[in-house]
Amino acid sequence: MKTARPTLVAPGLGNPWFLTVKAALATALALGLDALTGNVDHVSSTFIAVLCVSPTVLMGLRRAGTQLGGSLLGGLWGTALAALGAPLLLGVPVAVGGALLSTFALRLGLAYPVAAFSALFIQAVPRGGPMATLEVRLIAVLTAAVSGFVVNVLVSGGAYRGIFERRLEKGRELVLGLLGPAATGGGGAVQDGFGVLSTLEGELALAMEEVRWRRRDVRQLGAWARETARLREALHLACEIHYQGEAAEVATQEIAPFVAWLEAREGDPPPVPAGVENAADRLVEALWRLASR
Repeated sequence: MKTARPTLVAPGLGNPWFLTVKAALATALALGLDALTGNVDHVSSTFIAVLCVSPTVLMGLRRAGTQLGGSLLGGLWGTALAALGAPLLLGVPVAVGGALLSTFALRLGLAYPVAAFSALFIQAVPRGGPMATLEVRLIAVLTAAVSGFVVNVLVSGGAYRGIFERRLEKGRELVLGLLGPAATGGGGAVQDGFGVLSTLEGELALAMEEVRWRRRDVRQLGAWARETARLREALHLACEIHYQGEAAEVATQEIAPFVAWLEAREGDPPPVPAGVENAADRLVEALWRLASR
């Protein structure tokens, strides 16, 4: 089989209006807390509050923990270089490099951007002495974490059904639309589809962990997780058609009617060459299972 189609860009699963409202509320709350605490670093508190906004409360807590951990590590490096009186040309690169090495050594790799920013912030935007600047930075990050957490709880905490129904429907629509390109181009043509499914699986896993912690019923989340797994299976089987066809030297035009059926999914599937029959039959079965959800 030849002539793989180009990779299709996958749309995001989230609702942009939902994210917009949550981000706006988080920044407003951060500014309100700044007024109460006297925090002067509004840039950090509002921007990081947006980073802590997430589909689930537990995911937001983990993002907040990443921001706090990275800020502390980077802040300590920046404070040390500032206290030593190092010039910016030397102090900033050394502190940033040390902050990154620390995050990776402590297995906090996701925190490296905020660690690097904190390391340079302490030296480049002083708020008094080094320790005073570190205190301002940590207060701002803590304010952001609290703001994001509160908004996640109030807006998303009780709305998981609506959130995941929308996200799963978008994922389902995307995967079904990628079956044809997968059958003719293999995994390289549909990498975005697998990426979206991985994101959805991770979010569902965190949501189930959180719901168990809150002693709530996880059966609906489990059903959505199983459907996501079936969507992944269907996309893998469509890719398998391509690989089996290459091994059996089946020409792309020979499976064109089946690919057209995958895109329309109306009526009975047409026959396929023997070289791809196994994967095609299994894909049809997987689609029937999805249809009878």
